[in-house]
Amino acid sequence: MRGGVVKQLAIDWDDLTLAFDSSFGEMSHYLDTETGQVLTVTDEIRRALGQIYEGYYNPDNPDAFDMEQALAGADLRDWQKEDVRAADYVETHLGSRVIAIPNTLTYEAYDEMQDFIATIEEDRLYNQLCNATQGRGAFGRFRDILGQYLAEEQRWYAFQENRLRERILAWLAEEGIEPVAMSQPVEIK
Repeated sequence: MRGGVVKQLAIDWDDLTLAFDSSFGEMSHYLDTETGQVLTVTDEIRRALGQIYEGYYNPDNPDAFDMEQALAGADLRDWQKEDVRAADYVETHLGSRVIAIPNTLTYEAYDEMQDFIATIEEDRLYNQLCNATQGRGAFGRFRDILGQYLAEEQRWYAFQENRLRERILAWLAEEGIEPVAMSQPVEIK
């Protein structure tokens, strides 16, 4: 926890969950610790911002940089300009009021799958899933087999959602943030 202080922050749980669970390599997600807003920056927009910095930013005179003037001269669509403004905001405030949201790592997802399999009571399904999750393609085989057992598939989604919630809450606690106005956790049956 940063500095031992807990800050209450209203966060859109759906946006945060989507960002936290995202594993797209071409996107990075951030949390504004003042507003609770989840910000997304794509690699394409980061490159556009880099080009603007290269063309207009003078490190010897940083106060002379005018983002609006730079954007006026840039060959970008209006939506791209908005995204570049957001990326500049992230770059400007990263580490102070903006923090990077971690992605779910492959080993975490695999461990979740194994933990869920350990809860399966039916021997046949248990054995099928244990065998399916060995080697390359484990996630796809797991989903294919589980798709044949509707009740277990629904239980898997609830299990996965609860694990994601736990990881998010642990990360927020490490950052000294207590989320407010959240929905209630899903119960596993």
